[in-house]
Amino acid sequence: MSKIDISQQLARLMRENGVSQSGLSRGCGVPQPTINRILNEKTKEPRRESVVRIAGFFEVAPESLYKESDQIREDGDPVARLYNQMCALRPNQRKRLFSKLAEEIT
Repeated sequence: MSKIDISQQLARLMRENGVSQSGLSRGCGVPQPTINRILNEKTKEPRRESVVRIAGFFEVAPESLYKESDQIREDGDPVARLYNQMCALRPNQRKRLFSKLAEEIT
């Protein structure tokens, strides 16, 4: 399993959500210069508090900022594809998914 740099994950989340550095700063309370240093890889291991605040803003687990979305190789494996897609869901989306699955199974 390869570890991805937090700057790449943060840049991806910002791009996917249309959030600027200043918007993220205002939304999570992490200073904009800190966000800039993370994105520019000057800060490779930000303080846990900053990571938690950023993750909370995007509604993702703090650990997900350090993981590639496709850490499990798919190689045509439908279970691996589903797992990767589930990992990309936000917590509230996962909760809905698991509720629906529970209804179908019982």
